[in-house]
Amino acid sequence: MFLDSDFYYIFGPALLVAIILAMGFRFWEGRKESELEKAISELKINIVLIGFLSIVLWFMLPSTPSLHTFGFPETIHEIQSNEQLLDYPQGQSSAIIRTTQVVQWFIFLFVWGLLTTLYSVMKALGNRREA
Repeated sequence: MFLDSDFYYIFGPALLVAIILAMGFRFWEGRKESELEKAISELKINIVLIGFLSIVLWFMLPSTPSLHTFGFPETIHEIQSNEQLLDYPQGQSSAIIRTTQVVQWFIFLFVWGLLTTLYSVMKALGNRREA
């Protein structure tokens, strides 16, 4: 959908908004006394923010037809110029680069955002069980 625009012009502001919201929520939720309640609240906000950023990343994926071979010449006689020869691989290359960027950021968000929050919930549950 946003294949022609720069990746970081769209994802950068969305990431900045998500970070500001997470910091604001943690400041607002800092009043809770229970470590488990804080961890569960942090898990909730992280799930919402990761969902928001995942939707932004989803809209940044190239559409399926740009990765499909529709319109590619089947024989060498259909290629009339060097420009026609270069056009198809260049389109494929930009789609592959954008898909790689989206996948890298999604993996980073999932591992860092969700799994570290799950770790804090498990730690809070362990501390509650010991007490």
